[in-house]
Amino acid sequence: MINHEVNRQIQSLRFLLNKISQFSGDDIEVQSHWAKYICILSAGLLENSIYEIYKDFVVKKSSKPVSNYATATLSKIQNPNTNKFVEVTRSFNPLWADELERYLGEDGRGEAINSIIANRHKIAHGQSSNISLSRVKEYLEKSIQVLSFLEEQVNR
Repeated sequence: MINHEVNRQIQSLRFLLNKISQFSGDDIEVQSHWAKYICILSAGLLENSIYEIYKDFVVKKSSKPVSNYATATLSKIQNPNTNKFVEVTRSFNPLWADELERYLGEDGRGEAINSIIANRHKIAHGQSSNISLSRVKEYLEKSIQVLSFLEEQVNR
């Protein structure tokens, strides 16, 4: 990732994932709590990344008043599922949105993002979530692929 803030958050999540076994050992219940925590952080990464990636694009490509408006609008995005990612992308370039939709449809990438957001919602509202540590790791890595794809699109 080129964006410093997105890269920092990804590295922080990966570091934490590598440390979890030290904290929880083989305790399944503790690992379950860690999975929920990582899921919430991953949802935050998605939310922050859509803002950061498109903010960088807008700042580079537009005048100050336009970038101020677009940045303010982007900052309001919350819980971005795949529909929201495609909608925001379509606002910038319909061809990018079509490419993104195809990319999200491959290898479970779209399902990974939607699962992170859906589980974040359940966890935050005290509902039951059966997210596991291995599943959230998988979802995170697929989500990072999507974020890299978005960044490549805006930097062409």
